Amino acid sequence: MLPKTFSTHIIGSILTTRLGHADSGAVLFTLDISQETHFFMQGNHLIIRQNNQQDIVMLDDRLSPADAQNVLNTLTQAVMQHQKIKLRRRRIVWSLILIALVAVCGHRLLPTTPPIQTALLPSSEQPPASWLAASSVPETVQLPSREYREPAETIQPTSTAWATLANNLRDAAGRKLFTVPLTTGHSRTLYVFSDPLCQHCRDLEPTLAAMGKNVNIDVFPVTLIGKNQTAAQVIPVLCAPPEKQRALWKALLADNSPAQAPSCDIGEKALAVNDKAFAAYGFPGTPQLIADDGRPVPFSALENDEILAAFMNAGAQLKRK
Repeated sequence: MLPKTFSTHIIGSILTTRLGHADSGAVLFTLDISQETHFFMQGNHLIIRQNNQQDIVMLDDRLSPADAQNVLNTLTQAVMQHQKIKLRRRRIVWSLILIALVAVCGHRLLPTTPPIQTALLPSSEQPPASWLAASSVPETVQLPSREYREPAETIQPTSTAWATLANNLRDAAGRKLFTVPLTTGHSRTLYVFSDPLCQHCRDLEPTLAAMGKNVNIDVFPVTLIGKNQTAAQVIPVLCAPPEKQRALWKALLADNSPAQAPSCDIGEKALAVNDKAFAAYGFPGTPQLIADDGRPVPFSALENDEILAAFMNAGAQLKRK
């Protein structure tokens, strides 16, 4: 005698097993599998166990061993397929949630006031020799020269736009989606818009490492120079666990080839938000440094710890006036 055929399908949490065809076969049993359910055989008996409930004998020994095994195989296949569908649905839901989160965070990162049009830092296309010289700026914004010692006398009061920028960058960095934190644990923060394929950004890295002993350094990666090539390198860094991001970023800046980390959709969208914010604020080039009170940081402020501290503290002094 040929073994019987069985079919099992699941709708919602209700499992139905039939003899023969899935639509027209005689129903052998139905079962609510909303609880954790296990199937196993004892002799020719099909046993169902749910949590701590008493075992249920679904089929008796009138089944041949081959038929009993066919039923178990059918049940197992149906349950596994059902679990795969549920897992796919969960992933889709979580992906939509994360995409929505990125969209909300991206909106917070983009400016809510007109962009700050400045030339506070040299363009990435300019030669490195001009770095530590004071950049040309609008007459309404006087940044300290290389020799400045009294920042409170040379910097105009912080504008509303700068305060808004500071809040947006602080909120975005706090989401831990858009930034690579190079140093932490300090009371003040420098935000750096950087492209790892920007030579100026590479040259500035040792200076940032030194400054990072006294201030937090949060990097917003952008693709200003390398475009798609930068994106291919940076997206895996944004997708990596926070504890690995610093090492991966430093490997990029040092021209070392880091171990290839996986990319992700969230990292791609986060990098796109950074690029939009960079353009919306009208930043002239990379690297672009912003203090945690929203003021653009000139390279002259990075000459040593004392000058940087004076520059950072100047903002607080001006607010009190």
